[in-house]
Amino acid sequence: MKRGKKPVFFIVLLCIAAFAYLTYAGIGTQYGDIKTTYIKGVDEIRWGIDIQGGVNATFEPADDYDASEKEIDAAKAVIEQRLVSLNITDSDVYADYNKKRVMVSFPWQAGEESFDPEEAVSELGETALLTFRKGSEATGEEILTGTSVQSAEAVPYQDKESGETTYVVSLEFDSDGSKAFASATAELIGSPISIWMDDKCISAPKVNSAITDGKCQIEGDFTYDSAKALADKINAGSLPFKLETTSTNIISATLGEGARTAMIIAGAIAFIMIALYMTLVYKLPGFVASLALFGQVVGTIACISGFFGNIESFTLTIPGIAGIILAIGMGVDANVITAERIKEELRSGKTLNGAIELGYKRAWSAVFDGNITVVFVAIILMGAFGPTDGIFATFLKPIFFAFGAATAGTIYSLGYTLLVGIILNFVFGIFCSRLMLSSLAQFKCFKKRTLYGGFADDDETAKEKYEAAKAKRLNVVGNKKKFYAASVALFVAFGIVTAVFGLSVAIEFKGGTIISYTYTGSIETSDVEKTVKDSISEDVIVTKGTNFSSDDTTIKLSFSSKEGISDDKQATLAAALKEKFPDNEIELLESSDVSASNGMEFFFKCLVAVAAAAVITIIYIAFRFRKIGGLSAGVFSVVALIHDMIMVYGCFAICRFDINANFMAVLLTILGYSINATIIIYDRIRENRRLYGNKYSLDEMVNMSITQTLGRSINTTVTTVMAMATVCIVCTVYGVSSIISFAFPLIIGMIAGVYSSNCIAPTLWVAWQDHKSKAAKKAGYTGKKKK
Repeated sequence: MKRGKKPVFFIVLLCIAAFAYLTYAGIGTQYGDIKTTYIKGVDEIRWGIDIQGGVNATFEPADDYDASEKEIDAAKAVIEQRLVSLNITDSDVYADYNKKRVMVSFPWQAGEESFDPEEAVSELGETALLTFRKGSEATGEEILTGTSVQSAEAVPYQDKESGETTYVVSLEFDSDGSKAFASATAELIGSPISIWMDDKCISAPKVNSAITDGKCQIEGDFTYDSAKALADKINAGSLPFKLETTSTNIISATLGEGARTAMIIAGAIAFIMIALYMTLVYKLPGFVASLALFGQVVGTIACISGFFGNIESFTLTIPGIAGIILAIGMGVDANVITAERIKEELRSGKTLNGAIELGYKRAWSAVFDGNITVVFVAIILMGAFGPTDGIFATFLKPIFFAFGAATAGTIYSLGYTLLVGIILNFVFGIFCSRLMLSSLAQFKCFKKRTLYGGFADDDETAKEKYEAAKAKRLNVVGNKKKFYAASVALFVAFGIVTAVFGLSVAIEFKGGTIISYTYTGSIETSDVEKTVKDSISEDVIVTKGTNFSSDDTTIKLSFSSKEGISDDKQATLAAALKEKFPDNEIELLESSDVSASNGMEFFFKCLVAVAAAAVITIIYIAFRFRKIGGLSAGVFSVVALIHDMIMVYGCFAICRFDINANFMAVLLTILGYSINATIIIYDRIRENRRLYGNKYSLDEMVNMSITQTLGRSINTTVTTVMAMATVCIVCTVYGVSSIISFAFPLIIGMIAGVYSSNCIAPTLWVAWQDHKSKAAKKAGYTGKKKK
């Protein structure tokens, strides 16, 4: 490796600082009422309804249309798809079959000061029926409909006469649509084909020649935004009937008031604590790692806000924040592995420059393998739960074909932030940190070996202690039965708790009742929760709202109950609320019994996603670690993942947290976190096998590898657990206690991950290798006897 030049550190640092400023402030111009954004700032982030609140609307079939359950489900699916295609990755969509209605909640748009919630609700409920007709009249013969459109995209178009650049909507038809369009254009050369959105003609171009390639363009007076909006509606599909809005409300954050402030403060405190910890433990490499992590966080925020003006902002939800934290954990891990390697090389006598070079070189394989497996997980999550016309969804369609067009924005958000964070980890955690550390090492004041974890040249005592500690090894393999017994005991305990007390299942999986009231004055949501518990003994989620058509203030009570809240209980509750709040004029607005939000389908889709990730992980590990029995290593890494997921389930069962979409998000987050920790140990086993051959027994080899990587495992886990613990504490102080049901199980999963990676996966792998060896010897002996 060439020695880094001194100015490089300052150049990289300046680039990170400039990037951070642009990400925070953005760049735009304002001329009168026209605002042009070139680079989006943090105020462009769309926060999820769980953090900031948003809009709630109820849709019903217009013109007294008698919709069937199947048609209500179809309308619900189209609305879900429209939300996700607009990058709104946090929404609640429920169906009430009895009253034939669809209820939707979605977050505020980025830059909410100019957000028109009524227009947003209206766009969601538009039928968006696209038709192509012969001639230019509405009575023209229909050629085809939007169901034949395979994809729609807003693209720039330059007018040949004026030279001006406008936008058109480019369409591509499926095979049936291509044939119908080719036949019609061949017949109508010189005549128009009109394109209609519902009952409005949006374009009527003349046919100049037969179009046989299955592609065409919709021309009109489009801006980029209007062209994209039309393309989104076409891609999302047509509603089976016209909807009308019966109620619209502005709602508070489902996690409680002040949730966004609490999350921002918690994130800032957690990052500062991680930076201090890294610097104290790893000194100069830790300080550089903190700068790289800062760049990674800034890059992630830029990708969420949209950064460039023509890119849509992304909805940041609690699972999305979990993805950021996991990606930060991976960034910490990459730097910890490298710092530990540099320290090892220095203590073995290498020069400073040589230690830095070898440290990054020997850390690369572990960092690469760990990050790539998490990339696989992120891609699967985005493909399974994102827009059905997305690149990942198209690629994974053979795996998830049985689930139709179901989406789940919260899981999609997790996959997005995780993927972005991992890619940025390669940029900042590997490339930038290496440049900065190599540059600093050229300054005389930073050439001291002790700044990198090495010993001072005359510190013989420290060297002797290090050699003595290096000779000691943990006997993890020898105590494997104790570890297995402890895990099995916990599994049994979880089973007993579930059998005795059952599970608390949320409304999206179980169905339930949503009751809305109007009121005057001021009411605390915590007081409402207590009144509900005291009067009808039911758990409830309470959100405040404002009806923006009537200006009435509302409270919405969501109950997860398969049987629903009976009329008698509703009457008892109404009387209790009026008695508790006599001056607030509480009146019933509406009551709906909602079905489970495709809960079982969502649950099984998550299981398929986990299975797909497990299979890909096994295949990848089998290939990368083939010299040490890669297939069995992959299988037992998946066994460790299942172990960790059961631990997370046990936390939810014992703590009586709701089994909801966040529960699935925690499981999927741990899927990425745990596999990385296991791969680090496999990587060290592979390296030691290459270095020492058969000098040590398999038990000794594994014990030595676990001992060598234990510092990395502890430090990485401490930083990630520290971040989540900070979130728990700050949110509790701010009264956003519901976040604990997400953050605390994640902490348990992270601790379980480091335990299973060190004590379960490698010991099971050793047991299997011993079994294979004994079987081979037995077979060989028997064969020789027969001969």
